[in-house]
This record gives sequence, C-alpha cells and structure tokens, in this order.
Amino acid sequence: MMSPDLVALFPAGQDLLGKTAGDLVGEDLKVLNDGTVTGTFHHVTGYTGFSSNAEEQSGYYFPFKLGSSVSGETMTFKKNGVPTKTDIPFDADIVFRVTAGDTFAVEVDGAPAVAFRFAKATFEPAARAKTKARKG
Repeated sequence: MMSPDLVALFPAGQDLLGKTAGDLVGEDLKVLNDGTVTGTFHHVTGYTGFSSNAEEQSGYYFPFKLGSSVSGETMTFKKNGVPTKTDIPFDADIVFRVTAGDTFAVEVDGAPAVAFRFAKATFEPAARAKTKARKG
C-alpha cells in the first residue's frame, strides 16, 4: 500500500462535491506503492458538483487526498502525460475522472508528487435505462 503520508483515501461517507466517496468507489479501493490502483469504481451519473460541463458529469471518479508529506503552492495535473490543469492553487483533496487505460500524475511546484495507473481496477458497467413495453 502507498504510504498515507503520500496518498490517503476518503472514508465512504465523506462528501466530495455532492457525492460521497462510497458513491464513487468501493471500499476495496487501494493504491499500491507503484501507483497501481486496484478495487472497484462505480459508474456515476449526475455529478454536477464535479463539473458544469454535462459531458464530465458521468463516468468514473478517483477521489484521494495528498498526504502530509506533499505540500506546496501550485499543482499541475497530467492525464496520459498531457497537462490538463496547470499551475492551479494547491489543494490536497482531489477527484479525477478516469478510465481503465488512464495514467494520472500530480506535480506540486513543478516536481512530480504522485502518479496513478488504473488498468488493474474494476470499472462497473453503466446501468442501462429501463424501458417499459407498450401494449396496444
């Protein structure tokens, strides 16, 4: 397991922008020392607190907290090696929208802090909309 001084996971009941950690991931979620994430990701819809962009309000989300050994002024997020957010104010509480093939990295004050891979995680299938059969 990755050291809690570097990365910690939220308890299931923790509110994260309008969804709980338990809404997003299973209690079996773990981060291994090499950054491999294992465990279950739940398919989430209607996550309006995460983004005002409708395309980003459904999918799979990885909530985590940077540990006490990680601090600084600014952060950069990289998805699959490409910066997605640069020089944003430091905040230890983070939620990433992820898929199985993704790698995510966090840099703090320009230095690598932590990186994650999701290929060994379980992504639950999205619930399918149920339709009612019409008679007539």
